[in-house]
Amino acid sequence: MSEDKSLGPFLEAVKGLDIKYDMAPIDQEYSTFAGVGAEPLDFKSYAKDIPCQAACPAKTRVPHYIQALAEGNPDKAYLINQEDNVFSGVLGRVCSRPCEDGCRHNWTDINGPVHICHLKRGASDFKTSQPKPLPSWFEETGKRVAVIGGGPSGLTAARELRRYGHSVTIFERDKILGGMMVQGIPIFRLPRETVAEEVKAIIDSGIDVKLNTSVDAEMMQQIIDEYDSVLVSVGTVHASNLKLPGLPEDGHAVSGLKFMHDYNMGGFKDGSMKGQNVIIVGGGFTAVDCARSCARAALRLVGEEGTVRMVYRRTAGQMAAKYDEIEEMGVENIHIETLMNPHSARVENGKLVGVTFQRNSLEDSTSGGGKPRVHAIEGTEEEFPCDLLIVAIGQTRTLGILPEGIHQDEDDGHTTSHEKVFMSGDFNYGSLDVITAVQDGKDAAEKIDTSLMGRKRRQKHIAIEMTQVNGETGRVRDHDLQLPPMMPTLPLGDRDGIAEVELGHDLEALQVHATRCYWCQNKFEIDHDKCIHCNWCIEVTPRDCINKVSRLFYDEDDFVETSLETDLNHEATYIWIDSKECIRCGKCLRICPTSAITMRKTELCGCSTEEFEEKQSHNQAYGTVPHAKF
Repeated sequence: MSEDKSLGPFLEAVKGLDIKYDMAPIDQEYSTFAGVGAEPLDFKSYAKDIPCQAACPAKTRVPHYIQALAEGNPDKAYLINQEDNVFSGVLGRVCSRPCEDGCRHNWTDINGPVHICHLKRGASDFKTSQPKPLPSWFEETGKRVAVIGGGPSGLTAARELRRYGHSVTIFERDKILGGMMVQGIPIFRLPRETVAEEVKAIIDSGIDVKLNTSVDAEMMQQIIDEYDSVLVSVGTVHASNLKLPGLPEDGHAVSGLKFMHDYNMGGFKDGSMKGQNVIIVGGGFTAVDCARSCARAALRLVGEEGTVRMVYRRTAGQMAAKYDEIEEMGVENIHIETLMNPHSARVENGKLVGVTFQRNSLEDSTSGGGKPRVHAIEGTEEEFPCDLLIVAIGQTRTLGILPEGIHQDEDDGHTTSHEKVFMSGDFNYGSLDVITAVQDGKDAAEKIDTSLMGRKRRQKHIAIEMTQVNGETGRVRDHDLQLPPMMPTLPLGDRDGIAEVELGHDLEALQVHATRCYWCQNKFEIDHDKCIHCNWCIEVTPRDCINKVSRLFYDEDDFVETSLETDLNHEATYIWIDSKECIRCGKCLRICPTSAITMRKTELCGCSTEEFEEKQSHNQAYGTVPHAKF
């Protein structure tokens, strides 16, 4: 085609001008297109992409192990869990499941979240070999660390410290390791062989153990003098008391902690509480376990003549038990009374015979995120017969183990006023759950290593990998139509207080649960240089997850917090994929006529600082235009 001569003067004039055109920034949600990301932006984007993992205290790579299960590889799924949350088989049974509250299915599906906890147990049930010690990260350092307390946090810290190359000794006051996993959780919820094999994988890494060793302040000082660092992880073993009018101080009430310890250590026989009316006060994990322990096999301990009643001052929605466990408590003839507070006790001939409770009303807390406040309703008193009162209203730590002058650092809970002494688990922050204790043990181990070696030796990062699979993840839209199978349970008549009540899913059911997961480690994103705003991706999406936006709003780390949508083409700056709503179906990628949409895989990883720096030097930068706020 010949050049239009009438444009000659104009073209000549333009050639002499230094004209620059501003393009919309290439606004990706990670600091690099592929490679490793360790900026605040990377961790924030990853947390948004995978809300279940973000909700897990131990940051378990949930979709990664679920995909491994879906692919028929329970050993790989178990290993991912072992690396992340240490006690995979244990937590597959007793975890408080914060990941399920974060699951994207809660707002994209009417069938509820993926049963993540049950899938974790499935990986443990179907693995083909016993768990083994994980490989070390570093050579032997010659440093010696003492861990006081062999519960979940102490054991976790010991494992990690051993992987750092330190020599580790655990001091445990009881005859067995595991802490509340064996002392506080009943065997019908958590088989002891499950705990034992996972503890063994830790100890077999070369950890010295001193059982039946109770450490007091004097012995603690000796340990501090002998070792390079000391971690105190003895939990919260001091039960909270209930001061009740009419209730003598001794012999008429027992703490939930003591009851569960005696129960788990064989202190109760069938019918040993026959005919008794048992009341458990509280709504936490310990209270639930006490109630279900009393009610094994149709009131195995108290007999048909007795009753088991759990009384909680708030509603069932604020109880620690999940809905399915509350249902099981009903099957086991446990009476659950809510919105009631203990008022007084009645003793006859030196024996407890009844406890009076008073009805409550709740008022929303204005303190920011707290539980509703309780208000007593006058004139609503009601007495229940009671021969044994179990008080499970919490427990606290006792600081008597610390030598005089050593106290917790208020700015950093793991450290203390003594440079050698650290804290972790319930002893650090108060009574919570196993998964939180695990993460706190990992955090404490990292701080101890940094203190001993004078620098941080491991670096967390997000590994970002480009894929060439045409947006195919391995799951299809038909998987969204699957109904999650219910957990099979032992018949009531067979619940003997020993046999596990939840039987676990078979492989077929696990496959259904696993393929419900969206596998959110897959990241879909649009290259705005290639996008021609044809709207095909918007029209093909099954959800409102792709939209035209005129503006994005950022925080201080360039993380997109919100967007301003528009229906007008001339106002649209971007076609934007909202990863919070994206269900990873891949339809947008496959229909895009300009290949503007990519799918990458992301994963939270850790490695030595030197290895991280080497990986970072090979990052594949994507585009040269920096983030810009507009």
